[in-house]
Amino acid sequence: LEPLFQCNLACAGCGKIDYPQDILKKRMSVEDALKAVDECNAPIVSIPGGEPLIHNDLPEIVQGIVARKKFVYICTNAILLEKNLDKFK
Repeated sequence: LEPLFQCNLACAGCGKIDYPQDILKKRMSVEDALKAVDECNAPIVSIPGGEPLIHNDLPEIVQGIVARKKFVYICTNAILLEKNLDKFK
């Protein structure tokens, strides 16, 4: 599940940083994210990005996934982890 492409880094070799700004600013809605989770019916949902912790609705997305009794893996560079960790159970 890729709720956004934007990242807080610009790593060499990452194709995401080459996307135009209008694409990098897009965010998947909570409703669309949970619809995708329901559609695929996978037991584990991996959330990469960009940097998923930039997405303001990520805690709500994760809560919805956990409520569906699925495991969640957030792939983060951890720069924003300390600031955001208390938003997740």
